[in-house]
Amino acid sequence: MFKLLVASLATASALQLKRQPAAKPLSNALKLRGGLDLTDLDTAGLFGAMYYGGFGVTLLANPEFFYGADGLVPYFKASPGPVGTFFGRAFGACMTGMAALNFLEGADKATMLKAMAIGGACMLPQMVSNANDDVNFMTVIWKAQIVMHIATTYVLAKAGGLL
Repeated sequence: MFKLLVASLATASALQLKRQPAAKPLSNALKLRGGLDLTDLDTAGLFGAMYYGGFGVTLLANPEFFYGADGLVPYFKASPGPVGTFFGRAFGACMTGMAALNFLEGADKATMLKAMAIGGACMLPQMVSNANDDVNFMTVIWKAQIVMHIATTYVLAKAGGLL
């Protein structure tokens, strides 16, 4: 048994393989495995469009149905009323517009990603306020949203060239 082990090690140590050029650390590995390269302008643009568009379209359609106290994903503990519904739909329209920019011909992707990142950064203070107000808001969902939102904002800012 020992002789077999020694012979195996001797053979393996004598084996010479052709050296391959080193791949870029993470982005090529992810591409080879079908993963995402979120530093690519097109991929990051689609990611931002899905993030902002997903919230935007649902807010534009019916904020209370999707996010109200009895909604599919309740962010609020109280009904928004007509004024809150107006602001929810207006906010949804703005988010949908941000998302739609990704699909417009001739749109500069880097500038779009910068605008998405700046908009995301501007939303954070209100999101933190909501996460700390357990009278009016579902704080657990806001805390989870903040983590996802910071990560998304970072990805968009990095891909757009702000960072």
